[in-house]
Amino acid sequence: MKPSFSLVTSLFLLAGFCLPPAAVAQAGQALELSQDRRHLVYADQTPFFYLGDTAWELFHRLNREEVDAYLTDRAHKGFTVIQAVVLAELDGLNTPNPYGHTPLIENDPTRPNPAYFEHVDYIVNKAEELGIFIGMLPTWGDKFNKKWGVGPVCFTPENALVYGRYLGQRYKNKPIIWILGGDRSPEEPQHFEIIRAMATGLKEGDDGRNLMTY
Repeated sequence: MKPSFSLVTSLFLLAGFCLPPAAVAQAGQALELSQDRRHLVYADQTPFFYLGDTAWELFHRLNREEVDAYLTDRAHKGFTVIQAVVLAELDGLNTPNPYGHTPLIENDPTRPNPAYFEHVDYIVNKAEELGIFIGMLPTWGDKFNKKWGVGPVCFTPENALVYGRYLGQRYKNKPIIWILGGDRSPEEPQHFEIIRAMATGLKEGDDGRNLMTY
């Protein structure tokens, strides 16, 4: 007896829904602007659909078991980007992550804490495994323009360049979209200098491979 058309169709649909984005994603390809500069595409010009979820405290607050559960859930729901902050909003400099590590040694952007960034690496790698890009904010805005929030302000143009270069080099070949700003507009000349220096460092570090926005 031949299976009915509806049964076969249902099985194919079910199989499709069970596949994570990694099963169909263009593995290892960076994103770029389309030729008309109106869309995002992979390097082979295949269209990329940006469906993002905001998880600002992902690097800061979740342990690895929670990371696995969250990212797997989002992958199966079709999300293609997760937006998260390295130097997080909620006292991200001084409150440690679940493993007891803060991101910077003595809050110095030129001295990243290797133990903290090993956890960031884990999250980025897990996202890559699931076919998800990370919309990575190098810092929340209160680290260069406190205005409100916890701070402290720790960036200068000089150390922003070094920090940006560090991130760019570390995640050069990973599925990253750089997002500058962190819910702050630059208001003073120094703010603009810091953001421009950080952007320059990111571009130097990853050789301009990954898209960047504000």
